[in-house]
Amino acid sequence: MSRDIAALPWDSTEFYHHAHPLAAKRLEFVEHKGKRILTIDSRGADLQIVRAIAAECWRMVSKEQPKSVRTLNNLEGAEFSSESVKVMSELVAKNRPYVVRGALIGIKGMRFFAYQTVVSLTKRPLKLFENREEALEWLALDGEE
Repeated sequence: MSRDIAALPWDSTEFYHHAHPLAAKRLEFVEHKGKRILTIDSRGADLQIVRAIAAECWRMVSKEQPKSVRTLNNLEGAEFSSESVKVMSELVAKNRPYVVRGALIGIKGMRFFAYQTVVSLTKRPLKLFENREEALEWLALDGEE
């Protein structure tokens, strides 16, 4: 990604056109126990990919009905720099009206503090899970808890 593009806000239309080819294969809706869940593969993502994933995620989620989206993000090995945490926090805040449940996997050790920062800044609960199966089970439940 060129320097000029990297300077664009991740949620801008111009940035999205460059981000889509990088991130489109990392996001997909799956069905689990009759619930549609947006799975986000952030494994090993550096800042450039984190920004691209955020742009793709925002495009997909913002097309849905309010309080209808369930998300599962695998953050194993993803970059947790101050800039990537900022992008994730901005995305979580923007997605708030659309997301009824959000689950995360792949957060261990010092990354837990970055997770707490995102939750604190956005005032939106995101539940941590050890594995995909547990997360999918919780996401398939009804309610906003």
